[in-house]
Amino acid sequence: MSKTVLITGATAGIGFATAQDLAARGYTVLLHGRNRAKTEAARDQILAEQPSAQVKIVMADLGQLAEVARLAEEVRTLAPTLDVLINNAGVWNSQQELTAEGVEKTFAVNHLAYFLLSHLLLPALRRSADGRIVCVASDSHKQIKGMFFDNINLDGNYHGLRSYAQSKLANVLFCYEYERRRKSQDPAIFAVQPGLVQTDIGLKGNTWLHSLAWKVRRRMSGNKTPAQGAATSIYLATEPGLAEQSGLYWDNCQPKKSFSSSYDRDEARILWEMSEEMTGIGNYFQP
Repeated sequence: MSKTVLITGATAGIGFATAQDLAARGYTVLLHGRNRAKTEAARDQILAEQPSAQVKIVMADLGQLAEVARLAEEVRTLAPTLDVLINNAGVWNSQQELTAEGVEKTFAVNHLAYFLLSHLLLPALRRSADGRIVCVASDSHKQIKGMFFDNINLDGNYHGLRSYAQSKLANVLFCYEYERRRKSQDPAIFAVQPGLVQTDIGLKGNTWLHSLAWKVRRRMSGNKTPAQGAATSIYLATEPGLAEQSGLYWDNCQPKKSFSSSYDRDEARILWEMSEEMTGIGNYFQP
């Protein structure tokens, strides 16, 4: 029986490469995007390459909590049993932007959407015999020494690198705290470091100088292609027998140590409780 995977941010880059691969393996792919034309184009490209692929599109702006909730409801209808959730969508902004809820956008999309969507899809993931949550994080979390809890929006202290690093530290803290709190019936969780990948994330919503720097960085030797960057997410979605390695940080299809700030249990607990409050969750494991 075909397994079903939801991949957020799947219209380009790592997410699209992940969708291509899993569709080729026979997975039913729920391909998420924010722009309908781009999302349909991504679906159509996969179907042109693989006419028998099972690909369905789902739309949502992950910077809006109501949209995340609506997306979860649509996914639960399309896939009452969900085998894998890949929280892949991400943004990088040169200048501070707030969501409708007044949350800094990078933190909202890169962390709160992961946190809330995983919560809302727990019932569907629990119905799978081997439910999994994969969160695309980054070694960028090493660039800060801890969360900015006294100023989570970075008001008056905003920088794109600082904002992105905070969101990626939040990804790792979330996965570690989830693992400490989850019960045996809850899906496994994994954090992924995809590496330096040739994607367009640094070209969207940025100043011309930051966009230029990103274009130069993409051409540097040693950077991964999107397919190479997607390899660990694909491994964690498909490799059997990984339940005992839930809650680990992965790079190049192997667990590895994350950076010191990510092991602070007080930071993880505070982030968890703050995220529950920001998303309106009463009891995380009872969606």
